[in-house]
Amino acid sequence: MKKEPTHLDYKELLEEAGLQQIQEQVSKVTGLAALVTDPSGKPITRISNLCPFCAIINNTDPGHARCMGSRIETAKAVAKSGQPALQLCHAGLVLIALPIKIKNETVAVVIGENVSLEPLRLEIVPELARELSLNGKELMEAARRVPVWTEERLREAVEPFHTFTDTLSRLLYSKQELQEKTEKLAALFEFSQVVTSSLRISEVAKQALELVFGLTGATSGSVVMLAGETSESIEVAATAESSKEFRVVPEKEVIEAVTREGSELRFDSHPEGNTVEEKRPALSMPLKVGDKITGVLTLSGKLEGAEFGEDEARFLSVLGTSLALALENARLFRDLEENAAMLKQLIEVGQLVSSSLEADVIMGYVLQSLKEVLGAKWCVLRLLDEETGELVLKASLGMSKDLQAEVERVRAEGTILGEVLKTAQPQLVEDLAKCAPSLHLPYYSKEIRSVAVVPVLARGKVLGTLKVYSSSPRRWKEEEVGYLATIASQTGLALENARLYSSLRDYYLSAVQALAAALEAKDVYTRGHSVRVANWARACARVLGLGAEEQEQVYLAGLLHDLGKIGVREDILLKPGPLTEEERKEMQSHPVVGARILEPARFPAAVITAVRHHHEDYGGGGYPAGLVGEEIPLLARIIRVADTYDAMTSARPYRQALTQRQAREELRRWAGRQFDPRVVEAFLQIPEDQMEEIPGGRGGYPNGTFCRSALADNSSPWKFSNSKV
Repeated sequence: MKKEPTHLDYKELLEEAGLQQIQEQVSKVTGLAALVTDPSGKPITRISNLCPFCAIINNTDPGHARCMGSRIETAKAVAKSGQPALQLCHAGLVLIALPIKIKNETVAVVIGENVSLEPLRLEIVPELARELSLNGKELMEAARRVPVWTEERLREAVEPFHTFTDTLSRLLYSKQELQEKTEKLAALFEFSQVVTSSLRISEVAKQALELVFGLTGATSGSVVMLAGETSESIEVAATAESSKEFRVVPEKEVIEAVTREGSELRFDSHPEGNTVEEKRPALSMPLKVGDKITGVLTLSGKLEGAEFGEDEARFLSVLGTSLALALENARLFRDLEENAAMLKQLIEVGQLVSSSLEADVIMGYVLQSLKEVLGAKWCVLRLLDEETGELVLKASLGMSKDLQAEVERVRAEGTILGEVLKTAQPQLVEDLAKCAPSLHLPYYSKEIRSVAVVPVLARGKVLGTLKVYSSSPRRWKEEEVGYLATIASQTGLALENARLYSSLRDYYLSAVQALAAALEAKDVYTRGHSVRVANWARACARVLGLGAEEQEQVYLAGLLHDLGKIGVREDILLKPGPLTEEERKEMQSHPVVGARILEPARFPAAVITAVRHHHEDYGGGGYPAGLVGEEIPLLARIIRVADTYDAMTSARPYRQALTQRQAREELRRWAGRQFDPRVVEAFLQIPEDQMEEIPGGRGGYPNGTFCRSALADNSSPWKFSNSKV
C-alpha cells in the first residue's frame, strides 16, 4: 500500500473543488475574514474579506509577518489538539480556528478573523503604527471601525464555518477513499500480474516480497509454504532481510498460531531489542487457497519501528489470496515437472534393465537414478542371503568405504528392514530421531535422519531391500515412494533375469565346451587348440576396443570355429600324407558345416558368421565365399589371426613349432594378404601374460601318428593344398 497523500495533494484536491470561491461565499455570509491553511499554518487559499484595520496592517511586510505568526501558531495548536480553538492575534482581534479532518487526522485548518469581542484598546494603536511604519491617524480611524461582536453572534457565525469544514472533510475523505481504492486496485492488478508471470516458486515468492515491500515500507520478510497438513514441515520459498541480525522466518510457534487461528499475528521479530525500532514489529499473514492455509507471509522492519495498520493488514490479506494461488500453481507445476522427470527416468531405467543382463550395470544405474530424481544423500541396495538370513550389501551410493565394510552383512530382524522383508510393503520414516526402535536401521549413522525402504521383488518373492536416506527430517511424497517401489520392482526382475541368464550362460558355455571336447576327442591334434584360439581372440578384441558383448561372441566363435570337422571323415583328418582334391574339398567344407550345426541352436548371428568365414583371406582367395578385406566379418578376421598363430606355434610331426618371435614376424609379413593388418597389430599388443600357454599343453599325435597340418597354397608356408586346419 502506498503512503498517505501529502498535504500538497490535499491542497490540489481543495483547489480542484473550488475552495477559494466557497471560502469567499462563507466569508461574505458570516462577515468574517477567512483563510484555509495546512496543519503547519501555511496558507492554502488567499485570505478573503479583511476588515480595513487588518487590511492596513497586512499591507506591510512587518504587519503581514505578525498576522501570519498568529495564524501559524493557532493552526499548529488546532492541528495538534484536533479541536476548534479561539485565540487573540497580536493586535487583540479574535482568531477562530476549526480543523478539517480525514480519518481523525487534521489535514487543513479554517481560520476566521476580523472581529473583536470588545472594543480595541486605542492607546496601543499609535505604538503599533510606529512599529509598523503606518499612518497613525489612518490606522486609528480603522481601529475604531473594527466590528465588536457578542459571543452569541460569534457562535452564530461559527456555525457556517462548521458546515464549511464538515463539507470539506467529507469531500476530501471521499476523494481520498476513491484514490486509495484506485491505488489498491492498481497495486492488486500489478501484484497479480507479477506473481502469475512465473511458474517457479522461488521467483514468485521473491517478486511478491519486493512488491509488498514497496507497498508497505517493510524492509524484511519471508514466504514459507506448508509442506503438509500441519506446520511440522515447511518450505521456505523466499526471504529478504536488511540485516543478518534479524529473523525473517518466524518461529514454529508463530506459524502454528497463524495456521491454527487462520488470521494475522503480530509479534516482535527481534524481541532482544531495547527500543520499538529495534524490536521490529512484525506481521504474519496466512496464505489461503479456498479454506486451506497453504503458507505464511511475514513482514517486518518498517521505518522508525512503525507497526502495520489495520488497513494494511486487510489489504495484505487480499494480496495474500493472489500470492497463495500463484504459489499453489507454481507448486503444482513443480510437482508436474518432477513427476514428468520421474516418468522419463522410469522409462530410461526400464529400457536399461530390460536391455542389460549385467547385474553391476543395472544396480549402479538404478542408484544413480534414485539419487538424481529423489535428491537422496545415500542409496543402498541389499539382497537377501537365504542361507544365512542376512541382507548383503550389493551396491551403494554416497556411503563411505569404511561404513560399507562395516555393514556389508546385517541382520534385519527387529528393524525397519525386517519389517519390509516380512510385509513386502514400503516403510517410511520422516525422522529417525522420533520413531520407535522397531523402525530403526540395523546400523547407526548420525548423518541419517530420514529413510524410505521398499522391497525388491521378483515374481512375488522378496529378493532384498532398496533404501534411500536423507540427512534431515523429510516427508516422503506419495509420488516419490511410488517411483522408488517401481524402480525396486524393475530392479528385482532385472536381477532375476540376470541370474537366470548367468545360469543359462554357464549351461550354454558347458554345452559349447562339450562340443569342443567332442571334436578334440576325434582329432587329438586339436587338443587345447580351440580354447587357446578363443582366449587369444577375446584378448585381441579387447585391444581393438570392442564391447563386452562382442568379446563374448568372438570367444564363443573361437571355441567353435572347427566344430564342422565333426563332419569330416577320420581317415581324412588323420591321413598322414597329402590330401586328394576331393579330400581337400571335404576338409574345406568344415566352416560351412560348423555354421549349419550352430544355426538350429540359435547361436548369435555374429558367432555363426565368424565360424563360417574364419578361413577367408584379407587379400582374397580364401574360402568358403572368397570374401575380401572389410567384406569379411571382423570377428572372423580375428579368429583367422589367432587360429594361424596357434598353428604356427604348435609342433608338427613333420616340423618343429615356430618360436613366438618367428610367428609374430610371419603375421606381420602376411598382413594385408592373408590377415587384416589392424587385427595383426592388435594381436601383437596382447599383454604377454595373456599369451601364456593354455593348461593342457599343445596338441600332438601319440604313437608317432603323422598328420599334415593346416595350411593351403604354395605361396605361403601356412597354406598347403592338403590343409586340415
